[in-house]
Amino acid sequence: MKSVALIGSKGYIGKHLEWYLKQRGFHVDCYDIVSDDTDGYYQLDITKREQMNLVNLDVDYVYMFAGLTGTKVAFDRYEEYYEINEIGLNHLLDAIRKSRFRPRVVYPSSRLVYKGAEVALKECDEKEAKTLYAVNKLASEYLLNVYANMYDIPYTIFRICVPFGNMLDRDYSFGTIGFFIRQAKEKGLITLYGNGQTKRTFTSMEDLCSQIVQGVSKYESLNQTYNVGGRTHTLFEAALEIASLYDARVKCVPFPEDDLRIESGSTYFDSSKIEKLLGIKSFQDIDTLF
Repeated sequence: MKSVALIGSKGYIGKHLEWYLKQRGFHVDCYDIVSDDTDGYYQLDITKREQMNLVNLDVDYVYMFAGLTGTKVAFDRYEEYYEINEIGLNHLLDAIRKSRFRPRVVYPSSRLVYKGAEVALKECDEKEAKTLYAVNKLASEYLLNVYANMYDIPYTIFRICVPFGNMLDRDYSFGTIGFFIRQAKEKGLITLYGNGQTKRTFTSMEDLCSQIVQGVSKYESLNQTYNVGGRTHTLFEAALEIASLYDARVKCVPFPEDDLRIESGSTYFDSSKIEKLLGIKSFQDIDTLF
């Protein structure tokens, strides 16, 4: 039986990974900062180095999915973002370095590490950080590479664009799609900044979990970075799909100045690398939400 330490198990993706892994027979030890008496769950503050001793490193994989997300809010909470998103990962890598174990570290990065372009982005394409969160993600990718080179700690990075959906219940979808749903239900109106023609790759939670879990099982993914595959739409197309289900409208408005400064433009993926690795032929679309 393969075993996993899942750090960040209470987050949106973490909850799905726990369920998905257990469904496929993995033994999963779960860690997060909130209190919970569930068997196999351990409270952990990743910003405290000594608490990494609580993590069972005698496992096949450590999924490092704890972290803060956000854009403008990070400028007011930069210490938290740095401590959780970078120092937390460094504490884990340091604990592995000092142990006799070498589990593979599985890490979620972001579309926000890329410079926006009107072409499907490959893993090697130009990088740019317009937010502190993007800085955190780029720095963390480099941390993983440094520790792999120096201490032979294996890793696999998955860059995620826009995840959506929920395999656990039907009431919640994270991020962009969740925001669209809430606006449509509460206001009858989905508001988009700009002209709505920027493109994103939308990945269902089922496809996301499948690519991550199957991807790290392949030897060829050792110390590699992958764009997670999905279906590409403009933000207007995605909003219109949601609006049609709630009898809502879609309206484009000018960017506020602060939001325009951190807008990346189109960031959608060429996922041929992971498609070739796993033999993927197709992905679920956002209409599978309903």
